[in-house]
Amino acid sequence: MAKPLVSVIIPVYNDEKRIIDCVTSVYEQNQLNFSLEVIVVDNGSTDNTLEVIERELKTKYEDLVVETCEVPGSYAARNKGLSVCNGDFTAFTDSDCIVSNNWVEANLTQIKGKEVTTIIAGEVNFFKEKGKFTEQSAIDFESTFSMKQDENAKNGKCITANFFCYKKFFDFVGEFNSTLKSGGDVEISQRAVGKGGKVVFNPQASVNHPSRNVHELIVKRKRIIGGNWETNLKRSTVLDRVAFLTRLLKMFLGRGKSVLFNSNLNLRRKVGLTYLLFQIWVTSNVEFFRLLFGKEANRS
Repeated sequence: MAKPLVSVIIPVYNDEKRIIDCVTSVYEQNQLNFSLEVIVVDNGSTDNTLEVIERELKTKYEDLVVETCEVPGSYAARNKGLSVCNGDFTAFTDSDCIVSNNWVEANLTQIKGKEVTTIIAGEVNFFKEKGKFTEQSAIDFESTFSMKQDENAKNGKCITANFFCYKKFFDFVGEFNSTLKSGGDVEISQRAVGKGGKVVFNPQASVNHPSRNVHELIVKRKRIIGGNWETNLKRSTVLDRVAFLTRLLKMFLGRGKSVLFNSNLNLRRKVGLTYLLFQIWVTSNVEFFRLLFGKEANRS
């Protein structure tokens, strides 16, 4: 029996330092029970990312597929990868992630026998990146609130840092919404669930993600608000927009309360994390009103 082919799609934008480790970790998978097709899609990088891919990776892995996508946005890049991939299954991760040694194998085991509209949401763990300043409050935020794939799966969501499905999934559900700068993974997950699909959490298929610092978390928050604006709020009613702002406030208060009662944090770390939550809440509101008055959603 022929081994299944798994296409791993990795969008990259201005990430020349981390793309090498990411791709290397994918190729280091034990391919006893499957074959790999690795596709890197450069999304208009303005640094040396594309040159590094060609010089450092393409020479080492001759079968590496390198594509370019000039349409801004990682979901447009992922769609470009989908347009050229040949796998029976499709896996997604990000250029700053390091996948575990059994990542593909664990996903194949989990998806076996499941419906074509199933998404496997793998675990995401955080680590402090060498040579990069990352505040303790940012590390605490990531560990406490970010990329909780078990919770995502329960709510019918999955993020593309660790997203695995059948290739035929996209025949039934459609491609990613390429107009979104953020949140396209959640949008397609919910679209799949709306068509009867399921999101299944898989703790055995993990990827490691570097903890973002405060600046990166603020930038990410702007992209998230932009994604919400383009998906739901741009054509919504005043009441819907007020409800959204109310949810932002409730999230800030709820997270603040959870920090207050977090026994793993000392007083200094609680104060630092609470202040970061306040910064994120203010950023969310400022970005909302910026978009309301006609500004474009941020890419980065």
